[in-house]
Amino acid sequence: MRPDKEERRIPMDILQRTGRAGFGFFQYLFMLVALFYLSIKVIWTNRDLGQRDFMRQVFLQIYFTGVQAVGPVVIVALGVGTLAIVSGLGGVGGMMSGAENIGKMVTVVVIRELAPLLTGGIVIVRSITAIAAELGFMRVQREIEALEAMGISPVRQLITPRIFGGLISFFGLNVVFNAVALVCGFVVAQLLVSIPAEAFFSSLFKAVTPMDLFGLSFKVVLGGIGVFVIACYHGMSVESSSTEVPVAVSRASLNSLVFLLTVDLGASFVMVLSNDANIFFGGMW
Repeated sequence: MRPDKEERRIPMDILQRTGRAGFGFFQYLFMLVALFYLSIKVIWTNRDLGQRDFMRQVFLQIYFTGVQAVGPVVIVALGVGTLAIVSGLGGVGGMMSGAENIGKMVTVVVIRELAPLLTGGIVIVRSITAIAAELGFMRVQREIEALEAMGISPVRQLITPRIFGGLISFFGLNVVFNAVALVCGFVVAQLLVSIPAEAFFSSLFKAVTPMDLFGLSFKVVLGGIGVFVIACYHGMSVESSSTEVPVAVSRASLNSLVFLLTVDLGASFVMVLSNDANIFFGGMW
């Protein structure tokens, strides 16, 4: 092959690979959205079927994802609350006048950033991998086909309870994380500099803005739905070989982590821009 033809072919190969990668990415997103849509649709289309077993599956998922993860979440929250207060006191020199700064720092570090991220990491390690593996082995053992043969929707029986039970659990774990981290931070602050409870919690409440609560809710809802849909999708993507299950588990955990980080960074970026805009326009007036 002539060198000039080879030089012209290299950019074309790069363009084709980029195009295939982009198409595959959007196809992947479409499949995730379609799976989530089906998981909602079956609630209405199969509303005449028995709800007892459906609710049982939801509560089981809440138990496995939420209740059993309370211990690890509490341990991590204790460490984060201690670290946040120690770092905050070091930054303000332990002065009483720095209580407001401590409140702002704890709000940003714990409530806005670390709570959804670390809680999501625990959920990914414990539940996302388990869901992907469970559904994958059910596919290999043809249990999904057995449900379809009996006229039972696999989406309603297996996917919808895991998504909504997981979302409820994710929300509850974030509440537990924030509560434990803030109480632990108060205890540590009392031991180090004896900040009055009124001053400490008043600084926290003043530092928490509606945008912080909205950002936290956005991260929890979108992140929770996303990671559980990803887990179910990769688990159901297993075809016939048991060797596909570890691959599905690996992809589910990695993609869930990337998705959670993307949602967290995107929401944080929007909140920073919103705060900067409020400060700018407030300064103009």
